[in-house]
Amino acid sequence: MVIEAQKVGILSYQIKVNNDSGEVLEEATIDNPRTMLFGTGRVMQSFESRLYGLKSGDSFDFVIEPEEAFGNFKEELVMDIPISAFVVKGELKSDKLKLGNTVPMMDSEGNPFDGRVIAIDDQTVKMDFNHPLAGKALHTLGQVLNVREATYEELNPAPSGCGCGSHSDSCCGGGHSHEHHHEQETESCGVCGSADEYQTQGVGSCQCH
Repeated sequence: MVIEAQKVGILSYQIKVNNDSGEVLEEATIDNPRTMLFGTGRVMQSFESRLYGLKSGDSFDFVIEPEEAFGNFKEELVMDIPISAFVVKGELKSDKLKLGNTVPMMDSEGNPFDGRVIAIDDQTVKMDFNHPLAGKALHTLGQVLNVREATYEELNPAPSGCGCGSHSDSCCGGGHSHEHHHEQETESCGVCGSADEYQTQGVGSCQCH
């Protein structure tokens, strides 16, 4: 049996940044492999397509370029946000204003976006709304341990909020776009502008893997 749509693959692998000597982003070992259902939008398309046709015992080694992964880095998504945007109920949320913090924001239409704080002054906060892996390639190598038919329960999962996993669980286990959006929170900071201004681009989000 080979990996194809509506089949389950049991995989061990490593995903590294850019090349074989890069940082390990994700690892599934032979002792603790990852089970993936293919052909249902729960696995990153660029990852999935490279595994189709493989069978138990086959090895794989490939690079997913940035445009097929989390998008190219966009300078226009690095913005100066007025510090007043971090005032919630009349109180400056100074605990959020720390270099490197990822802060849930929302635009004037209520669309949520995550931004990373990269600089702060008295008037503005410079934030990067690119995906943390924007501009990075993903070097993936591993082995197919087993391929089997999917169960009825795997093909027809019960609804459970945003899915059975989060973006922190898997680089490859996303669906259609990897925007790292979160649900709007009462403590979120407001940002003026349109959704288009903050639109990110990538390949997966809070979806099943």
